[in-house]
Amino acid sequence: MALGSIFSELTTGLRRNFSMTVSLVVTMSVSLVLASLGLLLQAQADRTEKYFGDRLQIQVNLCTQNSSADSCVGGRATPEQESEVEAALESNPEVKSFERWSPERNYEQAQERLGQNEEDRKQLEALGPESFGTSYMVTLEDPNEFQGVQSQISGMDGVASVFSLRDLLAPLFEVLSKLRWAALGTSLLLIVAAVLQVSNTIRMTAYARRREIGIMRLVGASTWHIQLPFILESLVAAVVSAALACGGLAAFMHFVVYGFLRDRLAGLTTWVRWQEAVTVMGYTTVLALLLALVPTLVMTRRYLKV
Repeated sequence: MALGSIFSELTTGLRRNFSMTVSLVVTMSVSLVLASLGLLLQAQADRTEKYFGDRLQIQVNLCTQNSSADSCVGGRATPEQESEVEAALESNPEVKSFERWSPERNYEQAQERLGQNEEDRKQLEALGPESFGTSYMVTLEDPNEFQGVQSQISGMDGVASVFSLRDLLAPLFEVLSKLRWAALGTSLLLIVAAVLQVSNTIRMTAYARRREIGIMRLVGASTWHIQLPFILESLVAAVVSAALACGGLAAFMHFVVYGFLRDRLAGLTTWVRWQEAVTVMGYTTVLALLLALVPTLVMTRRYLKV
């Protein structure tokens, strides 16, 4: 089939079904935006969990020269006090393992989290690694049983604080999980609506073109020749919907993530970056093409009897 003929049939078909095509694009765009937000929230949950890692259990912070706790009257924790803390952790049966974080490593982690905000980044540069103390990330045999270790370590000399990051971060993970499932659940309903709308559009279009299709069959047109205009129209709707959804996701990243979350809530966690957003846009585009092509191929075989 000549390229000019294909383009002519495509524009004619889009003109005839303009309102249905617009309706399909709107439904698919909303579905894809919600699906992409669900995927972005999943990426945020993965990033947060990866960032905190074993810190989801217990973190033991030793004294620095600026600590105000009663157990820090001698200033920064001495090597002997560090050894006593390590010995207590090794002998405690509730402790599965622990990892020592040096002041330099704690400073690097603070740079990754607080470096998202210009003001915090300047304050961090003014402090330097020497302002941070040594920490121990403790993994427990049972993550829910931390009170025994906490009470044993918190009273030792040289220990500034002991707290469970699992309790601290649980509300954040709960909110992320609920938002992710709400977005994916809503998008699933809209995706079903989009599939039904694609099927209905194909059925209505096939009925409107029944005379043309009958003539094409009589002159021996191939299956591919008859299906191609329907497939191209669906592809146009899919590409436009994917572009609108990606634009919506880009706006969310610009105004919400970079314009608010990374600036105002930088200390809470590390927020998703453009790399994750671009990956989600790729998945969204593939999903849009599948949403358009699969129902179109199925419905054209059913209603066109090719």
